[in-house]
Amino acid sequence: MLLDVITTNVSEWKSIVNAIGNISEEAMFICNSDGITFRGIDPTHVSLLDVTFPKESFEKFECETTFFGLRIADFKNVLNAADNNDVIQFQIEQQDNLKILISGSIEMTYSLRLIEKTEVNTPLPKIDRKSKISISPNALTRIISNIEKISENMTITTLEDKVEFYGIGDIGDAKIDLKKSDESLHELDIIEDTTAVYSLEYMADVIRSIGRSCKNINMEFSSKSPINIGFEMPSKTMVGFYLAPRVQD
Repeated sequence: MLLDVITTNVSEWKSIVNAIGNISEEAMFICNSDGITFRGIDPTHVSLLDVTFPKESFEKFECETTFFGLRIADFKNVLNAADNNDVIQFQIEQQDNLKILISGSIEMTYSLRLIEKTEVNTPLPKIDRKSKISISPNALTRIISNIEKISENMTITTLEDKVEFYGIGDIGDAKIDLKKSDESLHELDIIEDTTAVYSLEYMADVIRSIGRSCKNINMEFSSKSPINIGFEMPSKTMVGFYLAPRVQD
């Protein structure tokens, strides 16, 4: 048996696999004695998602070092068949097939054909952090939804006592201030005032997907630089999303 693992973190798997689907149609997972990892970049090389499901996040974890690739649309369909209170078991007996067993009010068994191995050695961007924002998922999702009504991009500016979110489009502009005293802003750590612009096309769907099941979101960046968005999950799962800045004329 190349892989035999059991997880009860169904909502996390659903939200993360959904986020993977926002940047890639196919996903290559690496399995070893430490856990299961995924790292993928979108076709335009603007965004990167880095995920680690450590062995401690599983109820059972038995694994040989291996790779397995899936079409994300197929994987999402199977995971969505599970209730969040169910138990999911992943098994690979042969290199070309992943068995998914879902246990709960009803028992389901699926078998997905695996795809050929692709490149998995994508390096992580280097982040020269000048500002860190720690914010509740609900607050950030609401901010993005409102900026999105006006603009395709969002400018984030950190000041000593607040964070400004700003968007401008053909119909006008929108600005949302989050003060340091606001209870949804858990941390504002600034080395220097920072301003950068990011595409909501890439950011919004990933934050909505993973925000449904995470406890907190950490954003680290500096002016005109990539941003690292880290999601604090209920389990020990680690999720990082990297997004290149928009270059303004």
